[in-house]
Amino acid sequence: MARAIGVAALLCAAPACVHAQGSVTLYGILDAGIQYRTHADGTNSEINLQNYGNIPSLVGMSGKEELGGGLSAVFKLEQGLNLNDGTPTVPGYAFFRGAYVGLSGPFGTATIGRQTTVLFDQNLYFDPLLLSAYSADGEVIPVTDNFVSNAVKFKSASLGGIELEALAATGGIAGRSTSGRVLELGVQFSGTSLGASGVIRESYGTYVSDADDTSGLKRVIATLAANYHIGGFTAYAGFERQTGDLAPVKTVLWTGARYQIFSDLSFAGGVYQTLSNTPSVGNPTLYSFSMTYNLSKRTSTYLNAAYSRNSSQSSQTVYEYDPTLLNGVGQLGVMLGITHTF
Repeated sequence: MARAIGVAALLCAAPACVHAQGSVTLYGILDAGIQYRTHADGTNSEINLQNYGNIPSLVGMSGKEELGGGLSAVFKLEQGLNLNDGTPTVPGYAFFRGAYVGLSGPFGTATIGRQTTVLFDQNLYFDPLLLSAYSADGEVIPVTDNFVSNAVKFKSASLGGIELEALAATGGIAGRSTSGRVLELGVQFSGTSLGASGVIRESYGTYVSDADDTSGLKRVIATLAANYHIGGFTAYAGFERQTGDLAPVKTVLWTGARYQIFSDLSFAGGVYQTLSNTPSVGNPTLYSFSMTYNLSKRTSTYLNAAYSRNSSQSSQTVYEYDPTLLNGVGQLGVMLGITHTF
C-alpha cells in the first residue's frame, strides 16, 4: 500500500499534475487483410497477408496543454506498424509518421519537427479512395513526400472557410543549403457543399558525398483538386503537374465518387490517369473500387479491388508504392480486410 501511495505521489509531481488543463491521448489504427494480386513479382500471381488496406496501421500519442489567453502547447509522436510481422513501417525511425511540438491559438497552429507535408494534408480528402492503398497516393504523392524531417509548418485558422498552410524544411548539411530543402504552400476552402484545394511544392535532392550529390536538382509539384457533397454522395476531381530534373515530368488526372448508402455501409470508386513522355512512367490508368461496412464505431471490414492498365513500358501497380517492375503488363488486385481503431 505504501508503495502504491509513493508511486501516485511521484506521478502527481510530474508536469501533467501541475498543469491541470493538460491532456494526453494514446491512439492507434490496426488494419490488415488477405490480398490477391496478379503479376505480383512481374510474372506470377500471389495471395498474401497484407498490412494496411484502407488506413495505415499506426500507434501514436498526442497532447495539448492550455497556456492561457487562448494559447496551447501541442505535441505528437506517431509510428507506423506492419501488422503482418510486427515491424515498423520504415526501419530506423522511432516515430516515422510524426514527431513534433508547437503552439496553437486563435492565429492557427505552428509546429516544428518531423511532420506530414502540405501536399499530403491538402490532397487527403480530395481523393475518392481517401487513404486506401488502392488509391492515387502512389502517383500523386511521391513516396518521399508524405512526411518530412527538420520542418517548420504553419496552418492558419479558418477565415470564411479558407485555410492557408505553409512548410519549410532543410537537410541541415553545412555548405549545401539546398540539400533536402522543401518549400510548400497550400490553400484550402471548405464550404457547405463545395471544397477545393491548391498546393505548390518545391523539393531538392540530397548531398551524400561529392560523388553522390543531387542537391542541385529539384522537383516541383502543383496540384488542384475539388469535391462536392450532396447528401451522402461526394464527387471528386483533381489535377497534378510534376516538373523539374529530379524526377520525370508527368501529369496525373483523377476523378471519382463516394456514396454513404447507410450509416454503416459506403462505396467508393476512382479512375487515375498518368500522362508522361518518359517511357518507364508512360500513360497508365488505375481503376479502383472500395466497399466498407462498419461493424461498430471502432471496427469495420472492407473489400478493395483495383486494376492497373499499363502502357508499353509503364509499371503502375495496384498497391501504392509497390516497386515491382511490370513493364507494360496490367495488374489486378483484390483485398479483404478489417480495421480497428482505439
